[in-house]
Amino acid sequence: MQPITGQYECVHSSGVGLDYFTSRIDRLQLHSDGRFILTVQKRSRVTHAAHSLMSGEQVTVAAPEMRLEGKYVRQDPVISLHFDNGGLEEAQLSINGDSLQIGPNAFTKVSDSTLLPPTHRLKQDMEDIAKGIKLAKTIGGMAAKAAKTIQGTLQSTEGATQTSPMQQSQPVQSPTRQTATSGSQSIPQTPPMGAGLYCDQCGARGHSGKRFCSNCGTRLT
Repeated sequence: MQPITGQYECVHSSGVGLDYFTSRIDRLQLHSDGRFILTVQKRSRVTHAAHSLMSGEQVTVAAPEMRLEGKYVRQDPVISLHFDNGGLEEAQLSINGDSLQIGPNAFTKVSDSTLLPPTHRLKQDMEDIAKGIKLAKTIGGMAAKAAKTIQGTLQSTEGATQTSPMQQSQPVQSPTRQTATSGSQSIPQTPPMGAGLYCDQCGARGHSGKRFCSNCGTRLT
């Protein structure tokens, strides 16, 4: 029989790439002493970060995981996983021994060692992290440009719609004839009808009914 000890992975892929951020990866370790460790990832890192942000919690890139331990017994082609908490799962071993089927989840063997992380996983995670940083910078730059564009549009709109304060219209006053007041009565400045005339030559005032100036004799008009 081929040894079954080592590390197995079950990748719940999101289908969008960058598995380190967007997918869930469950891990199973079968040790040579008959012990096993099953690590179940509850959420993807990006989903967990969004959930933490919405809940007002501190945002981290750590993946939320549940660690289960127990003993296993091999009876080809079945491997019985007896959990320390009393649970039991049966895993179907493939013919060539390179994978395990636990319920609907297929675990592929990725390493014969249980001490070091699998080389391919380290390489894949580093590539995903590098791509994620590059993508974040690109999105950040686009978001900054979009914010500046929106801000400029709002300022232009505000400038176009801003108007000076309305000035209250002053009532138009109709011109009135100025009068000279004496006491409580107002007297027009222009002489009333029938008043005496003045001589055009010497300026003397003529008496009512007179046709000639009594001073210089000029005819009064």
